Amino acid sequence: MRLDMTGIDPVDHALARRCSVGDIPTRAAATFSNRTALTDDAGSWSFLELESVSNRFAHGLVAHGIEAEEPVAILSTNCREFVATYFGTAKAGMVSLPINLLSGLDNIAHALTDSGTRILVVHGSLAELVMGAVAAMPGIRTVVVIGGVPDGFTASADGPDLIGWDDLLSGDDSSPDTVIGDRQVVQCLYSSGTTSRPKGVLTSHLAVSMAALGNGAVFGLNWGAEASVTVCPLPLFHTAGLNGVLLSAVTMGATVHLLPGFDPVGYAETVARVRATHLVGLPLMLEALADATDRGLDLSSLRFLLYAMAPMSEEMRRRLDAALPDARIVLASGMSECTPATVMQWPELNPDKSDSWGYPTPIAENRISEPGGSALVPTGEDGEIVYRGPTVMEGYWNNPEANSEAFVGGRLHSGDLGRIDTEGVVWFADRVKDIVKSGGENVSSLHVERVLMDHPHIAEVACVGRPDPRWGELVVVVVVPAEGAPDGDDLKASVMEFGAERLSSSHRPRDVVVVDTIPRTATGKIRKVELRAAT
Repeated sequence: MRLDMTGIDPVDHALARRCSVGDIPTRAAATFSNRTALTDDAGSWSFLELESVSNRFAHGLVAHGIEAEEPVAILSTNCREFVATYFGTAKAGMVSLPINLLSGLDNIAHALTDSGTRILVVHGSLAELVMGAVAAMPGIRTVVVIGGVPDGFTASADGPDLIGWDDLLSGDDSSPDTVIGDRQVVQCLYSSGTTSRPKGVLTSHLAVSMAALGNGAVFGLNWGAEASVTVCPLPLFHTAGLNGVLLSAVTMGATVHLLPGFDPVGYAETVARVRATHLVGLPLMLEALADATDRGLDLSSLRFLLYAMAPMSEEMRRRLDAALPDARIVLASGMSECTPATVMQWPELNPDKSDSWGYPTPIAENRISEPGGSALVPTGEDGEIVYRGPTVMEGYWNNPEANSEAFVGGRLHSGDLGRIDTEGVVWFADRVKDIVKSGGENVSSLHVERVLMDHPHIAEVACVGRPDPRWGELVVVVVVPAEGAPDGDDLKASVMEFGAERLSSSHRPRDVVVVDTIPRTATGKIRKVELRAAT
């Protein structure tokens, strides 16, 4: 059947059926009005205020000459203005481009130039640094400074215009009547770049809206008279903080307390002070909560703890269970390319499946295919985890080669190896590019890392392959010594012996490299591309 559009104004028809991320705060304001939506170091906004400021920013962008579907880059720590910039950009039919502050100057410059950005919103604390860098990026014509342009700070004659963030705001706070397609791009996040140059992930209004609703449901956020409360130290330039925490919270009317970064003591004290109910974070962030209860801090308000992006040790899991007996503690996983979460453990999951990723979420179909291929493999067999569903990205920006590989067989290829067992539980083995191929065997770097983390003198460990003419690759582990560890050769010998006793011949390390730190992305993922170059 096909609708007869006779007598229907196509613009009216499009607006009535609009799926826009910019409408998320509009609906929340209508329902939750004066409830606190956001707080940061400088103050707070109600849902009505968030909606009003976001609308004013949207109108301001249009008045400034920014065009539909054009990127609006955001280079900022977590703050209310970051959020209003994101929603205002969505309302105007433009594309938010949050920039990873921790990706390094080269990758920041790559994102800004590769995307063709003309307007950059920057936090006042970063303005001086940014203005020096954008001098080499002639495409950027406007820099908007959160908190206002610092006194005495002026742009060069041939440089971009400088505008205070408040000065860009329009006096019109009505919700714009922007026609937006469901699959129109609303955000571009440059990937972590753990194995290669970061790629711009283009995600639609439909994908982000579906993920926000799905996450709100599976996280158990309360939609009603009693608001859920969360604290967010995760950077909003990453999909975990942006799509996993912020968007789902605003959708469900939860209050979000934004932190500019992670400080263990400050984080735990904020959680206690605001009586947080739901938290999402790295295991090290949740570890701060266990430490806080040891100091006598009252965290009894917590009902749900979700950890992601890094494994949690059994010891830490036991500590959290004991410290926070009323909180459900679960692992969730996902990727920017399939707006997370795509898979999540159930608290009731059998203990013998505690190392798994859990079950697919309701918004993403998980299957296993031949790595890089279209054929699906039988249940229980290893292969590449592939996704299908409304949260899948539109594609990579300006990267046809990567796009041709990503959608083979009508599914999104994740680059993750794993299997799905007979009960539908997803098991992750390793990244395709992190598998070490030694002597004809596929060595899971993740398995090696998990085993060696039980060594009493290892604080951190990463496993990579080193090219070898005889074996193809040798298993090499990079370790950060724990406090009190022996020096140099003694530590290396101890790690080699420990691995030989607990790992098969193909998996045991053939060399140990001792370092002070292991390079990581903003969310704690190991940057193995750097480690391979250094080992």
